Amino acid sequence: MDTKTLSSRADLEIAEASLRSVLIDEFRKEAKADAESLDRMLIHLVNMQGVIGSSPDRHANVAKRLGDFANTTSRMADRHPDAAPRLERLCHALRSASERIEIPEKAEAGPAS
Repeated sequence: MDTKTLSSRADLEIAEASLRSVLIDEFRKEAKADAESLDRMLIHLVNMQGVIGSSPDRHANVAKRLGDFANTTSRMADRHPDAAPRLERLCHALRSASERIEIPEKAEAGPAS
């Protein structure tokens, strides 16, 4: 397994841990619909870890999904001030993972002519 794959998986693991920290019982009670959305997001994050290792050509798709998830959690932070710090950390972790996964793909393509 190459360094890029290991780094990408580490980024996804950080995002997963941040997501799990939001999904505490209190948040589940106060924000049931958003908690359910985060549960679905968690499933996707776990699946993305497998995709990163097995199919490097799908990195751009993973990066886009992570960016979409970051936008979603940012909106959740606006709706849930008590959980906002955890949601903002999650948003940052998702954005960071998205950027780090996407950047190597662009670098490999070389400069545009």
